[in-house]
Amino acid sequence: MRHRSPLLRAFVWAATRSLVRSFSHAPTRNLCDSSLRAPGLRAAATAGDDAAAARADADDGAAAPRVRRKRYAGRYPRNFSEKYKERANDAATVERVLEKGGTPAGTHVPIMVAECLEHLRVGDAAVAVDCTLGYGGHSTALVAALPRGARLLGVDRDGDELAKTAARLAEAPRAASGEVTLEQIHSNYAVVGDELARRGLAVDALLADLGCSSMQVDDPERGFTFKREGPLDMRMDASRGETAADWLARSSTADVAAAFRTAADFGKRDARELAVAARRAPTPATTTAFAERVRGVALEEETADDDAVKRAMQALRVAVNDEFASLDALLASLPDALAPGGRAVVLTFHSGEDRRVKQAFKKGLAANVYSAVARRPVRASPEERRANSRSGCCKLRWCVRSQD
Repeated sequence: MRHRSPLLRAFVWAATRSLVRSFSHAPTRNLCDSSLRAPGLRAAATAGDDAAAARADADDGAAAPRVRRKRYAGRYPRNFSEKYKERANDAATVERVLEKGGTPAGTHVPIMVAECLEHLRVGDAAVAVDCTLGYGGHSTALVAALPRGARLLGVDRDGDELAKTAARLAEAPRAASGEVTLEQIHSNYAVVGDELARRGLAVDALLADLGCSSMQVDDPERGFTFKREGPLDMRMDASRGETAADWLARSSTADVAAAFRTAADFGKRDARELAVAARRAPTPATTTAFAERVRGVALEEETADDDAVKRAMQALRVAVNDEFASLDALLASLPDALAPGGRAVVLTFHSGEDRRVKQAFKKGLAANVYSAVARRPVRASPEERRANSRSGCCKLRWCVRSQD
């Protein structure tokens, strides 16, 4: 891949950060609009009868006293629940967090947007798919780059985030004007091939950004982080399936140890010791309790800080959401999902994901299913890694479908 000048890289990252900033300037409703007033007050105001309006207020009772938010300790909030300005997309607060290289709470900064567009080449694409819609950062860039009349399908298994992101994307100028047609699919990316076949579609560009999103990690109630106590949940789709605590309780020590080995690269001995500790009754019900179990194990492998806890949490998340099986299903369906000459980009965040993508692309190239694949993974630029620490472990691999 050709090298970019430092100036171009700086421009690309600035454009990426603007995606998150743009969401913080979403239009708000005018609360002074008469259509938003309580029915009794609206009728009184229409009649111009101030006395009637006053009586209506009196009938409704005294206004509820204002409840002040509990003041957080320190200059800036630390807990997710305290970051109400970030979660409300307050422009000044979002700007400050981005300038410090952070990710505003409740949002997600997309990684390697320019590199994704470079390898997808969507300028002539009729149909594109974002297999992991998330906060919509990559899809925002796709909407801007796709040609007039193109169709973009956004897939995500997290129904709550899917609805929010679909609403934001619909307000994008090219989507609102109908230049690009949007469709949302609440599903696991494992069935993307089936969804496309059901619609009779073959795609020209497919993007999959694996792992979990910042919105999920930052909210303790979702159970993806041990930095704040929360239920040991970890489900990508909180409306279905068993929680991580349930999975631990019903799984055998051998199954838990296997998860620690394949999804977190622990050695055989360490994986078993961790599994025994994690399953010791009573099985942990919170993220912090699980973290303490991991910290209590004397590992043969030397680890820094809470690296072992992070990897064990990752392995648990992969197992609970059956992420490897989902990825294998996506990779198996990819040749049929792509149109001749179609392109796919996959972003991975740990070795278990990257190995699967690398091997699938290599086999496809040998079988002439793909005409070209990434020989080496593409990494985020130094500028992007400094501005967004979560991009540091990301690897991008791409492939091109043969012309048959």
